Amino acid sequence: MAKLPISVCFWDYDRTMPMADGRVQLEGCDPNFTILRPEDAFHRAFYHSEFDITELSFSRFMARYSENNVAYAIIPVFPSRAFRHGALFVRDDRGIETPEDLKGKTIGLFDFEMTAALVARGMLNDEHQILASDINWVVGAVEDASDHIPQGDTNNKLKGVNISPVPNGCSLNSLLADGQIDGIVGLYEPSCMATGAPVKRLFSDWRTAEQDYFLRTGIFPIMHTVAIRKSLLAENPWIARSVYNAFCEAKEMALAELQVPQASKVTLPWVVAEYAETAKIMNGDIWPYGFSANRRVIEAMIRWSQNDGLLARPLTAEELFLSEFLEN
Repeated sequence: MAKLPISVCFWDYDRTMPMADGRVQLEGCDPNFTILRPEDAFHRAFYHSEFDITELSFSRFMARYSENNVAYAIIPVFPSRAFRHGALFVRDDRGIETPEDLKGKTIGLFDFEMTAALVARGMLNDEHQILASDINWVVGAVEDASDHIPQGDTNNKLKGVNISPVPNGCSLNSLLADGQIDGIVGLYEPSCMATGAPVKRLFSDWRTAEQDYFLRTGIFPIMHTVAIRKSLLAENPWIARSVYNAFCEAKEMALAELQVPQASKVTLPWVVAEYAETAKIMNGDIWPYGFSANRRVIEAMIRWSQNDGLLARPLTAEELFLSEFLEN
């Protein structure tokens, strides 16, 4: 039987590239891989449904799913996960010493609906009782405005949340450097830090803060998930399991390579020791796939989305994923 031609899109993670380079096969499929940075993949998926299988923003998927406005179904595979204590940067001349000091301040975001921002707000709410409405939000490109890929409008449904765009031609970095905003939620250090702007991390020892958060909550936030076009699934329901198995195999291959002591495959001294220490903190499985192993974080992220007014209706964790994966 001829293999099914499919298009697949993800970024070049160590846990996905074994599929792209042929070491891991998608059973029954003849895949054509496209490697894109996440924001580009998301834009193409949500605007054009361009790929059969694609990496997707988990937060934006939940929002579009609640509106019955998405062409994809998802499986419990999470190629990107991250804590976001380290993503909070603030000016050090505004009296911001603790998270509670963010109340009443103006904070910049790439996108209010993006998962990194959702996770940061969820942590601030759960741990420090800071509501989305306690902060004024400014949305725009962090650095180069010409490099801003639109992700779609945020359909915020919560009264009292103030969200405004950056002025034309400005970036969040320039606003932060000039003191027009008090901080940002950023995926990278804002470039103004290197040029001497009075900017610091809110959590100076962010690694310890994130590890402590995990030990207390058991939450390792999900950033992105893997989605399959609904029309493809309708004609080929077997493909969901084939895709899931391939992503799992590729992830296990990546984890095994982190533990090679003979000649490190990762350009990082002590990577084997780092892996062992992380596995100890996270009880062995440092990057779990599957529904049951991730129920706690999925339910927390649904709650955060509801609290922030991002959902058109209440959601359950079970309804988000294909039913065949709910017990795995």
